[in-house]
Amino acid sequence: MRIRAALPFVLAVIAVGALLLPADAAEITTTGTVVSTSSGKLVVKIDDHGHKIPFVVDKTTDLPAGLAAGSRVSVVYHPTGATGQAADRVTLLSGAAAARRSTAREKTAAASPKP
Repeated sequence: MRIRAALPFVLAVIAVGALLLPADAAEITTTGTVVSTSSGKLVVKIDDHGHKIPFVVDKTTDLPAGLAAGSRVSVVYHPTGATGQAADRVTLLSGAAAARRSTAREKTAAASPKP
């Protein structure tokens, strides 16, 4: 009986607590490499675990100019359900061309004989 009496109070505390949370409390930031971009979708291979994560992009998403496959990016996003993510802001860390040049230099340096 005491549990039933306390239930409305507990639910009220939870509701008030949810209202007091900052709006960006559910925002998450990750970094990775762009695999593909298309209208409404950005796929990024995440640095932490190497998985390819699709992000929904829409007119509210802040996207940088020059975003292309191979670009290194930081993505601020929020969950949109059990398995979805919506990108809020994408920041270009390095462009695709710069990333390809760096990789080519690393391969050349690795192939060069050491004195």
